[in-house]
Amino acid sequence: MKKKIAIIGNLPLWEASETPVPSSDAWHYCVWLSALVQALSHQQTYEIHWVIPSKQIQKRRIIEARNQIFHLLPKSRLTVGQFTGYLYDTLTIQKELSRIVPDLVHSWGTEDSHSFAASYFRGLKLISIQGLLKACNARASIARFERIQSLYESLTINRFHHISTESPWAKARVQEIRSSANPFHLEYAVEERFFALTRNLSEFPTCLYAGTNTPVKNLPTLIRAFSDPALSHIQLRLAGIAQDEYRNLPSNVHAIGRLNRQELAHELSKAWALVHPSLADTGPTIAKEARVVGLPVMLTTACGSQQHIDEGKSGFIVNPNDISAMKESILSMTDSAETALSMGRYGQDDCRRKLSASTMIDTLMGIYQEILS
Repeated sequence: MKKKIAIIGNLPLWEASETPVPSSDAWHYCVWLSALVQALSHQQTYEIHWVIPSKQIQKRRIIEARNQIFHLLPKSRLTVGQFTGYLYDTLTIQKELSRIVPDLVHSWGTEDSHSFAASYFRGLKLISIQGLLKACNARASIARFERIQSLYESLTINRFHHISTESPWAKARVQEIRSSANPFHLEYAVEERFFALTRNLSEFPTCLYAGTNTPVKNLPTLIRAFSDPALSHIQLRLAGIAQDEYRNLPSNVHAIGRLNRQELAHELSKAWALVHPSLADTGPTIAKEARVVGLPVMLTTACGSQQHIDEGKSGFIVNPNDISAMKESILSMTDSAETALSMGRYGQDDCRRKLSASTMIDTLMGIYQEILS
């Protein structure tokens, strides 16, 4: 009899079908979970159950598709859950796990209630870190509900013996919460469309930022860098930022709003380089996507994914408060079209191998086997 794995996470509901069709306006979701569903459809070792709590679900539903079983469950509002100790979500998820009787529970992320609920499971369990609010709170102002969630985050992590992280930076932050932790390293796969993308550089030097306008993203520092006359010939395109979020932007900085995944891919194909000035990030997905496509990347020392950048060869790693270093790295990456292309190609094949769905599933199967044995 096959052993059962129950995977709990914010999987998009469209994945729970034989022919998934992403929402046309989807711009932000856990793309690595979608890649994982596809990869797991071909394995025969385990019986895979996905447990998906969602406010869009009013009544429990079970769907069998693509060699997996999807359990769609209703969930409470985030604010209500926080002030009730996630009682409803915990009872709902624990009841579903008692129906499944899994040999291993694998929960993704500490940003929501499902991992806190999963932490009460008394059998073998694994948590994969997607973001760390405690690290963000220590480095920037975060919303009140996120500060509350960071308290649940610490409780959750300390209840899991088995933990996976996607970068050395994330591993170090987990060890700040739980010093005895020695997490597995698991690279989260990049969506397949980015492997097929061909670079078609814009006519003029262009850098891309993709993310939100929250303080932890450190966007004002990046804009100050691009305000320098030395960078006036370089365009900065801000994906995910609406025009009314910033007033009086420099003439070379453009807020282009939220993009769906296809639109983001198009922006990456045109950009000469990616810039990501974050104050805290366990492993920015956009940086991985850029490296797979073949862009040079500027990251900060407060980011994961540094392992995919060779300093000065495929990008730069700078202090998040060092505007001078940011400007120098941007000028270096956009010195010429050939420079942007050659830096992007450096180490690209290795990045594509490490960030493929096949590598992720092979690593994850090894982790499952090690835990279960």
